[in-house]
Amino acid sequence: MKKLQFLSYLFAALFMVTMVSCDDDDDDTTNPNPDKETLLTAKVWNGSKVYYQNADFTEQVKELFDISTTTIKFNADGTYTASMSGEDDETGTWEFASNDTKIVMDSESSDPITVDINTLTATELWVEGDFLETGGQETIELRFVH
Repeated sequence: MKKLQFLSYLFAALFMVTMVSCDDDDDDTTNPNPDKETLLTAKVWNGSKVYYQNADFTEQVKELFDISTTTIKFNADGTYTASMSGEDDETGTWEFASNDTKIVMDSESSDPITVDINTLTATELWVEGDFLETGGQETIELRFVH
């Protein structure tokens, strides 16, 4: 009888240990390695910094271009909306190019904009382009954050 009682307690203890050690295996819906489109379209990007020749020029150009008032939202349907304080919102289309290393905005227009993606993470987007239209000789990097 003592042996049966001991086995019952042992079984109960093992069962409890097993239940306690089991993890709640709910599927985590967050992707640990999202693709570039998912990263780009996740949220609104807020302007943060302006770099020229690897130097922070944010303050020097603030009167001409205050990047902190600039936002851009890329949508999964291939459209975007960009806004800057005091200006009308700009809308258009976007697509990846060159193996997802570039973004082309308004490719069907007479004046498309192509930028290189220097950094794209869940919290940072750094794009570099010829925003001064110098034929690619003078590129500027714009940095955005979430």
